[in-house]
Amino acid sequence: MSILDELRQKADQKRADELQQKSIQQNLEGIYKTALLPKMQYFFDCLNETVKHLNFLEEPILINDYCARYPQFGKLLQKNYKINTDGYSGLADYDHLMQINVTFLCEGDGSFSYSLESRSLIEAEVAFLHARRLPFSWKNQSAITGVDTAAFSIQRKVPVSFKIEVDYKQSQLKVTINNHENLEFFSKSFTPEQLDDDFLDTLISYLMRRDNRLVRLDISEEHKIAIQKQLAYQQQEQAALLARIRYEEENAVPDKESFKLANPVKAIFSRYGRKD
Repeated sequence: MSILDELRQKADQKRADELQQKSIQQNLEGIYKTALLPKMQYFFDCLNETVKHLNFLEEPILINDYCARYPQFGKLLQKNYKINTDGYSGLADYDHLMQINVTFLCEGDGSFSYSLESRSLIEAEVAFLHARRLPFSWKNQSAITGVDTAAFSIQRKVPVSFKIEVDYKQSQLKVTINNHENLEFFSKSFTPEQLDDDFLDTLISYLMRRDNRLVRLDISEEHKIAIQKQLAYQQQEQAALLARIRYEEENAVPDKESFKLANPVKAIFSRYGRKD
């Protein structure tokens, strides 16, 4: 093959790749305009109306025991709803919607304080609080205590966000929820066909804490039966192991080489490859 033939081949391959990419891009754009954009516009209209009604009614939703990690939060009130489509505070082009954000606060009066020891725990706590975007302050008290100690103070104010955004390359819509329950993160993608009126009702019901259908795991009956059988088998195996250990302890004195674990719990851990 001459150098010219080689250049021709490379050029032909590049043209073919560009045509293929253009075809893919046109296909994605078509799906966005015909399937994704109408869903986004409909969801925005409904969520925007929901936000307006909730703010007008001024009926905060009471949340009992919001967080297991920080029971000091106690009872909080859900209120102050906002909506935007640009990720900040404004509204993007209605004919090119790529995301919808609904935010609000779960808040109570004052703040609560606590202390942590050890550098690793302190660093992990600071990282966690930043990640969950909680308003907090902390002070290193190592110079006072002589050990790695820090005092934390957290305001009773939890920022919550619901985001619906276009996953352009996958031709799906992605729902992401932060801090709505127990400082948890939820993310799941849906096809346009899944995003019907029932889905919208489920989303708003979850936002208003009427139910948790949106984040509840859907497990088939077959899967449930398989899990139950596996758990029953493991329980039987552990029971048999404990019975054998008790029998050996009662009827014989094992030597150090054949039976080094005198603790049944340690024996179970050893059996499953874990170290106590």
